[in-house]
Amino acid sequence: MLELRPVPEEARTDWVPTLTDRLDELRFRRQYADPQEARDKAQEFVESVHETTAMFEVVDGDDTVGHLWWGLSGESASVMDVRLDAPDRMAELLPALLDLARTTGRSRIGAGGVPGDPSRMALVELPGFVARATNMLLRLDGEPGVVGDPGGLELRAMTGEAFDEFYVNIVRDYADELHAAGMSREQADEQSRTQTAALIPDGVDSPGQEFFTAWVGDAPVGHLWISTEKPMAFVYDIVVREDQRRKGYGEAIMNAGALWSRDHGHVALGLNVFAHNPGARALYEKLGYVVTDDYRTHDVTDAG
Repeated sequence: MLELRPVPEEARTDWVPTLTDRLDELRFRRQYADPQEARDKAQEFVESVHETTAMFEVVDGDDTVGHLWWGLSGESASVMDVRLDAPDRMAELLPALLDLARTTGRSRIGAGGVPGDPSRMALVELPGFVARATNMLLRLDGEPGVVGDPGGLELRAMTGEAFDEFYVNIVRDYADELHAAGMSREQADEQSRTQTAALIPDGVDSPGQEFFTAWVGDAPVGHLWISTEKPMAFVYDIVVREDQRRKGYGEAIMNAGALWSRDHGHVALGLNVFAHNPGARALYEKLGYVVTDDYRTHDVTDAG
């Protein structure tokens, strides 16, 4: 059975290059056009959080056979990274992870499986892990035809009046999504309020955020919210009005958003889709989006 051995406090900084390499390869390299900028951002992130997280060596007797980077967030423990020399032994590590979560009273372990990384995928594919959400992206710096045609749909800047209604709806809808994904109602409501307020401190004029109403002729058919803070733009919300659904406008809005992002110099357009919304995921796959991270959770029984 594999066990966890805490990395001594004085040796924690020695792990910064290893964790930076892992995050650069598995996440940041997709978000930035410049490889050096991607690595710098990965290192910046690791250095900003590694003092408040925990590092463990995975050991088999006297042999070190991998590592675990561990964090805590709300009701959950988080596998920030895991690697084994032999990923097919991941089931031997799970009991140690569950025990580690119990010692801090966490009722759930969250982990992201990254396609192409055997260790991360081996963990989330173990029995007991439940799909919660998936991150996907569409590269915009490749072939010209990668983005589809929005047809006659046009994105226009959202007015202040439309934004006020949008804000109320997004706080409610995001909380509902979090709750449906397994979060408690109270925590979902709180996280939705705080995250939305942090992302949109100045309303429709919040820096790094673009809000659009989608129009077809003189009719508003939906809206789109895109974050532009990074070289990879990110869709925070897309909605087609109820009276305009099943007309292909969801696909048209996404295509229009991708074209806007490409025209404004973004290397990719990313998004998150919750596991309880398979229709949306099917649409994004149809449009060429690929999975970058599958987030899944495992309940922890008898958590203190």
